[in-house]
Amino acid sequence: MNANNIYIGEDIINKFFGLLNFNDRINFTKTNKEIFFLYKDKLRCEIFQYINHDYLLFHECLKRFNYTNTEQIRLMEESMNVVRMHSAHGCFCDLRFIFELCYYSKNYFFKNIYKKRFQDRQGEILSLMIKEIISCISFNRFESLLNIEKKMILYPLKRDFKPILWKTNDVTWIYLINDGNSKFDKL
Repeated sequence: MNANNIYIGEDIINKFFGLLNFNDRINFTKTNKEIFFLYKDKLRCEIFQYINHDYLLFHECLKRFNYTNTEQIRLMEESMNVVRMHSAHGCFCDLRFIFELCYYSKNYFFKNIYKKRFQDRQGEILSLMIKEIISCISFNRFESLLNIEKKMILYPLKRDFKPILWKTNDVTWIYLINDGNSKFDKL
């Protein structure tokens, strides 16, 4: 591979690429057209490693890349394997990943996953939570997050939710990200 008229072997670039964090990998792909086409799909598919495990990187991938309908359905199916978290008030579902998919896919989540999966099981609590998340989705992210704050059933998505960190495998708890510069981000 040629980089500024210097030949660097692809195996060296692969090793170097593997040592970078996600944001540095994104920037690295912007350095050269050849590198971009070589690693673009690898970066896109990393979202499947992050779902239900790393909220920040999952959100970045979802926001940054476009996914095909089959990839979206796979993401939605995998998001149904929610992780249970403990807080001082009990055990809750980690709904952040489901919220992001509902927010970015709008009605697609409801049509393809919710109706097919929960059609015959009306009383399931996850079904009720997803229905409330879908009803909270508004014309922008800020309004959607405000609507979530009003719903008690969506307590794990609220700003005052405090999980017991040593039981969640997270160093710090990341609340839902508001992509705008608002006072809500600073709460």
